[in-house]
Formats: sequence, C-alpha cells, structure tokens
Amino acid sequence: MTKRLFNHILLADDDIDDCDFFAEAVRDHFPDLKLSILHDGAKLISLLENPQTPKSELVFLDLNMPIMSGEECLIKIRNSDALKKHIIIVFSTSSNAADIEKMYSLGANYFITKPVVYSHLPILIKKALSLVSQPDNLQPAFENFHVKI
Repeated sequence: MTKRLFNHILLADDDIDDCDFFAEAVRDHFPDLKLSILHDGAKLISLLENPQTPKSELVFLDLNMPIMSGEECLIKIRNSDALKKHIIIVFSTSSNAADIEKMYSLGANYFITKPVVYSHLPILIKKALSLVSQPDNLQPAFENFHVKI
C-alpha cells in the first residue's frame, strides 16, 4: 500500500484568529499544501456536496461553529455515502474527555486540541498529516485518537 498524499485541505472554523494562525502555519511549514477555509458548517457541507468544487478529502473541523456545528457536520458527513470517506480531524479548543469520546463514537478520524502556544501548531499539523497519510488508516484505537505533541 502507498501513503495517501494530500495537496488540498479544508479548515472549517469560525474563529478568525485561529484560522489566521492555521493558515500561517500551513503557508510557512507546508507551502505545497493548498488550504481552503470556511467559517461555518453549512458552507462546509455545501462545498463538500458540490460536484463542481475541487475536492479535498481531509477536513480540519472545529466543534463550535454557527449555523451547523462541527458535531452536526460530522454526523452528516458520516451518514452520507458520497462524503463518508472524508478524513475528519476535529480541531477544537476542547480537551474535555466527553467531547473526545463523543467525536470518536461519531467516527472522526482524529481529535486535536488547539494549542495555546503557536509553535506547537505546525508540529500538530505535521503529526496529523503523517497519521492520515498512512494507508487504510481510518480511525485508530481510542488511545491514539487524541493527537498530542
């Protein structure tokens, strides 16, 4: 099996500062990676369902968003035959065990708690990209689900 390579990722997050930090980390550390940012869950689902849109199979998904929450997006994606193969990395300020367990049970591939220190962000993105690039890596055992430095 060959590694999965991603040249385009999506970030769905309504926090403008977090989006700016994420975009800066991608630009500075992963210059060959295209990043598209959406600020609410409904726009994410609309983009994913649009067959005319260039596709990205990898989504970094915030939990707390307007219009449609990250949880609602994840449920919709996992219940859609057309979308369920997308790799979803929950990217949240939460480190609450109940949130992590719930996202695992709903089928997210990984969970990352947004780092407080900016320099940790590119490290976490790199680790996540490495994990999801492994062949047939759908969802790890629960003890490996929460990606940490």
